[in-house]
Parts: sequence; structure tokens; C-alpha cells
Amino acid sequence: MQGFPPQRLVVSPHLDDAVLSCGEMIAEVVSTVVLTVFAGVPAGFEGLTGWDRISGFQNAQQAVAARRGEDRAALDILLAQPCWLDFCDGQYARSPSLALLACGLDQVLAREAPATVVIPAGLGHPDHILTHQALLIARQHHLDKTWLMYEDALYRRAPGLLQQRLRALMDAGIEATPLPGAANGATQLKSRAVECYRSQLLALSKGPDGYADAFAPERFWRLEAGPAAQGARP
Repeated sequence: MQGFPPQRLVVSPHLDDAVLSCGEMIAEVVSTVVLTVFAGVPAGFEGLTGWDRISGFQNAQQAVAARRGEDRAALDILLAQPCWLDFCDGQYARSPSLALLACGLDQVLAREAPATVVIPAGLGHPDHILTHQALLIARQHHLDKTWLMYEDALYRRAPGLLQQRLRALMDAGIEATPLPGAANGATQLKSRAVECYRSQLLALSKGPDGYADAFAPERFWRLEAGPAAQGARP
């Protein structure tokens, strides 16, 4: 990326998660960078996954190219900048190691130098969980930044998942404090941005719960070192 460091960098596991989960927050700050982790084109992948099939695609390469286009269109509406990493979606290839992914994210954070990093809670989907875990490792090198966590849209509806994540953070010495959701009048902007993800919405609409949760109030948590991690005070 060029120019001044972004005030805010929002991390998205896939090419839609950030907008579905926190599009209103993204619209708050002009030129927010949205970093999508699993945005790589799966070279040599010959099959057609079930998700890509119901999304209307004929192959994986077509799917990723179209989804990148959808992501760019959505972020244009929110006046945000896309940044795509070359890791492949778990449906196409073996997931990268936790260490490799954490290293890649650490490099992006060092290069972009945002004041605030907004990460997924890592609920439900293996790619979301891996992204969250890798970011917690990278966070150790960037404690000067403000770290916020958003609840992954759709997956946050699953009973117990968020509670398990909060417990895991506490066990890791990280306090998660709930914050009020955005109230910036960007609801219509977010709705327009969400509609850009036509292929994803086509597939999601065929599920039992659809994608209505994307339009529910956004929820965030501030991540800070807990007392045990801070150490005893003199």
C-alpha cells in the first residue's frame, strides 16, 4: 500500500467476512485497509467444490477472480482499500501452518503500521479459527496498537462459540471488554456493500438461516493484557 499508514486495519478471513461482520465500522474511517487472508488463486486446482458450484462458478480460479472483484466493489462503497494475501481458502488446499500464517500477518502489520487492528473472533470455520490464532501470535510484536475483535457474522449465532472464545482469551491472559456497536448512520452503505457479494449471497441464501445476521447490530470487543499478563505492580 502507498501513502500514510492507515488508522485502522481490519482483518478478514475470506473475501466477504469483514464487510458482513463490521461494514459499518469500516465505513467510519476513510481509507481503512481490509486485509483478506485467504484470497489466493488456487493454481492447479482442478476440482469444483460444492460451495463454488452453488455460488454459480465452473472452477476455483473463476470463483476467486469473481470474489476479488466483488470485494473491491464492496470496499469502494465503504471507501476502504483491499489488501489480499495469497493463502488459499481451506476448501482448495491444505491450510498453512500457524507459524507461517502468523509470520505473514506480522509482516503486513509491520509494513502497514496501523493505529488500530480489528480481528475476527475466529468462530466456527477452520479458516476463521486459524486466522484468529495467528493474529494473537502476531499481536505479541505489536502491543503498541489498539486491538479490537469483531464477532464473525453468521457464525456468532452458533450456541456457545463466542463464550468458548472469550474463555480461551482469558486463559491466554487477554481481557476482552465489550464495546458499543457503531452508530454512525452507515447502515445503508453497509447494505449496498453487502449486496456486492452476489456469489456468496447466492450460496448463503440456500442455507437454513440465510445471511440476515449480517444486518444485525455489529458487536466488538477491546483486547488488552489481563492482570496476569501485565505482571505484578511494584
